[in-house]
Amino acid sequence: MSTAAAPFVLLHGWACPTATWRPVAECLAALDHRVEVPPLLGYGDGQTIQEERAWTLEAAAHDAARVLERLDAPAVVAGHSLGGSVAAALAAVRPDLVAAVAFVGMVPVAPSEVTAGRLRRMFLDADGPPSPGDVEACLEAWYRDRPADPRTVAELEAAFRVPQPVFRGSLRAALTGVPREVTEKIAVPVGVVLGGGDRTRPPEEVERLLADHPEWMRTVVEESGHMVQWEAPDECAAALIALAGAVPAGP
Repeated sequence: MSTAAAPFVLLHGWACPTATWRPVAECLAALDHRVEVPPLLGYGDGQTIQEERAWTLEAAAHDAARVLERLDAPAVVAGHSLGGSVAAALAAVRPDLVAAVAFVGMVPVAPSEVTAGRLRRMFLDADGPPSPGDVEACLEAWYRDRPADPRTVAELEAAFRVPQPVFRGSLRAALTGVPREVTEKIAVPVGVVLGGGDRTRPPEEVERLLADHPEWMRTVVEESGHMVQWEAPDECAAALIALAGAVPAGP
């Protein structure tokens, strides 16, 4: 498979819209790459769930697989935060569809106790939809420079208003992390794109996992935080293209 033949599928994170990938998607499309940015299970107009427990990484992976099945070739699947967990599960359950995996703003370990505890208190311990104050606090923590475009702001806020089984179920999946046995099933090239200021996952566990996988391609954007794909789209797109170049040529 050539780099030009590898399509890209970009998966967003928990309580995030597909718009968070828009800058990277525009970079890739400008270089004539095919790019798909589907919503995760329940975040769009397609398949949804009725119970929190039905939102699992495997269910989300099978939902995303429907997009990849329509492509002409296995894809480079990049996932931000929770989307990275889904990408790992997708590579494990449907390896025929995945040419490479990119973990963006994450590696497949559980979030730190500080991050997890804060999100539980804000969004799981309380009944009902999230409060405007909690949504605002979350967005402030994620975005160093808040988007000014009203359309983008509306998209960011709308991602917190998905159906409650989706919102809460996907958060529980995000906080649980990726089982080690799933990560070990990934047999394709892997890239990691991290923001230097991101502390959503314990740095020591991040380094331990990366040390266990020296073959993974690693990019650190020092001036970025958790939303590295939004804050540094050029660097992120370049890392994805380099990863696509590491995909072995097909027959």
